[in-house]
Amino acid sequence: MKYSTTSNDPDGMFSKIDTSLSPEMGDIHEYTAEILIRGGVPTQKITTGEMRLQSVLYMVYWFHRLKNNPEEQTRIRYDFTKYIGTSVADPHILAETLFSNRHLEESAKRYVELFLIPIKTVDLVITKNESTNRQDKEVFCIERTYYPPGLSLPGGIIREDDEDNVLYLPAHVFAALRIAGEKVLRLKKEDARYSNEADSHGKAYFSIHGRTNVPEVRLYPEDEGGYRYRENIKFVLRPSDPRHIVDTIAFKCEMYGEPAGDLVLKKRSVIMSPDMHLGGFAFGHHREIFAHIVAQTSVEKERGMNERVFIRGIIANPLESYLALKERFDAEGNSPEVPFKELFTVVDRMLSELFDDDINELCHATPVLAGIRDKAVISLRHVCLKNRSFCPYLSTLHAIAEGIAFFDIIARHKMGFYDNIPKGQIVEHNPENTPFASYHMYRYKYRRDQLMNMVPREILIPTYEPLSATDLMQIRGVPIRLIGLSRDFLYVDEFRQSPEEFFMHDCNHSWRMIMEDNAVEKKYGRTKEELIEESDAFRRDYLERIKIHTEDSEEEREMKKLKKIILFEIIHEDARPMLNEVIGGYIQIKEGAPVHFEVPRIDPKTGYMDVVDTLDTGISTLSYVRNKLQHGFYDHIDVQLPQIVGPKYRTAEWIARAAHKMLIELGSAPVNNAELDADGNVSYEWLLKRACAVGPDNVHGTENIDPAVLKHGDGARKVNPKRYQV
Repeated sequence: MKYSTTSNDPDGMFSKIDTSLSPEMGDIHEYTAEILIRGGVPTQKITTGEMRLQSVLYMVYWFHRLKNNPEEQTRIRYDFTKYIGTSVADPHILAETLFSNRHLEESAKRYVELFLIPIKTVDLVITKNESTNRQDKEVFCIERTYYPPGLSLPGGIIREDDEDNVLYLPAHVFAALRIAGEKVLRLKKEDARYSNEADSHGKAYFSIHGRTNVPEVRLYPEDEGGYRYRENIKFVLRPSDPRHIVDTIAFKCEMYGEPAGDLVLKKRSVIMSPDMHLGGFAFGHHREIFAHIVAQTSVEKERGMNERVFIRGIIANPLESYLALKERFDAEGNSPEVPFKELFTVVDRMLSELFDDDINELCHATPVLAGIRDKAVISLRHVCLKNRSFCPYLSTLHAIAEGIAFFDIIARHKMGFYDNIPKGQIVEHNPENTPFASYHMYRYKYRRDQLMNMVPREILIPTYEPLSATDLMQIRGVPIRLIGLSRDFLYVDEFRQSPEEFFMHDCNHSWRMIMEDNAVEKKYGRTKEELIEESDAFRRDYLERIKIHTEDSEEEREMKKLKKIILFEIIHEDARPMLNEVIGGYIQIKEGAPVHFEVPRIDPKTGYMDVVDTLDTGISTLSYVRNKLQHGFYDHIDVQLPQIVGPKYRTAEWIARAAHKMLIELGSAPVNNAELDADGNVSYEWLLKRACAVGPDNVHGTENIDPAVLKHGDGARKVNPKRYQV
């Protein structure tokens, strides 16, 4: 029994979710569903997603984790019975059945700790502009009538159509305005009006309102950074949300006029009162979000806004930004130590976060961590001397890398990584048998070092700004390489990556792009500048073609998303240049040719390491796209996020259709041996065979077989098994 769920929950948080499970997750879900059904839950409530198996497993997990806290266990039991509601005659009996099942206890623990990936959401702290008491501002809350009932901040899921919006805002920022319109102003989609305005003081803001200008919700640019709340189940004492792990961005907004909805105004003093349990909220994390939002200083906001404006400016105008930065370096004889004040926002934030409470506590408990931190602090402070070169470019890159290395130690220390590794010998990192072992840094650090030596011909810019696939494609044509920063583990490309791994992961992408760009320069006999201009022209034209519009039908939206994923696979994942002829050729690339792959090898006599060039079996682009969409590369096979591609459209047939249309749109010439249709184009059937061809040895869901693969594939199931060492 496999469950395909489509929910009608009021938030839309779990809607359109189709679960295609790995054998292990399928077994856990099937076992949980059977217990629920035997307990009286109608099968339809599970198949429609009205009752999510993920939420049930999450509550079972927490019930057993809180075994030493009977009071909290009682709360979890209460949460579960409220979640079951009227689905069964006596939810208390079903709760006892679930919580007393030892096999389910073990399954829930494994499921939550290894498989459950949070859905990205937005929460809103909307203050009333007319509030007379500036120190005790009121905030708008919603009284929820559905599970879990009670008071909450307005919020909802980030949708796929939030990315391509009329204000050209990042998807999560636009989602804040959209959700304010839906949940607070209660606007119908056709009545919503978005605009970029200026207030009476000339201060810019983004606005959502109806056909009239009032009531209106405003979001000011200094609040665009929001506050990120990610719940890591390893380090919390109780679940913030009884249904799922939290991953949300909260934004401060202001209300002008009276909202049409039935909202509750709560004062800051009431929410923050020590006598008010959870601030009166149904969700534990809402009080923490509120506390951080109202406590944000103008310095923090300005720092975040400065970085955001710089990065978003590059993404909006990549060619102009590159030429301006190139001119700056040219004027100083291409010195790698040109003052680069834009990096100060990163340095400043890093210095601040190095002394957050959790890190201070760890440094107090383990003094050597304070010593390591001190080394990073010295480097970071020395690149922002006001009476010397301010943020010299290359030195600042190295200082930021030192800071990330420290955050990496902290993140791994919290995971217990250093507890069991060898203490008297060189550590050989092997993710196959050691959780959280280094992969990218262990294998490719030399590439990062080489990358640092390529500046300023290649411009590296570390940033905390969240970047989407579209953002990365926007800048692919110019030699500006954005390198992601984080202080915690992130789920990226089918792995949980530590801060330094994530940093190195982006450096490795950049290094490969540079190598591919250099190869194309030689192949086509064009200069770097000519290819940059051609790439930027293609970028402007084609990304506009596949931009999603609100009036698009479901199929049009999903086809555009598939085209975007195919393009992303070629120019980012495979690092190919953003050129029409290159993309057309790689859409058609056939499986089977040998490709180079690097594997570390340890010399048994000396203990030194070499990087060995081996050969893997080449996999077609379309097979990679299918495997990544179906097997948890971008999201999770248990919760396939429709923002990426709707689960229904993640099949070989739909991928081949999208590729067929792309080749026609691009006017691509057929490659040798491609089969053609009656119109002389590469045939859909031939592309379908490429999508059904053998794929990589996936980490997740290797048994999730697309029916078309059984029909059109060559019988091979997977190639290139994961090799972490020779």
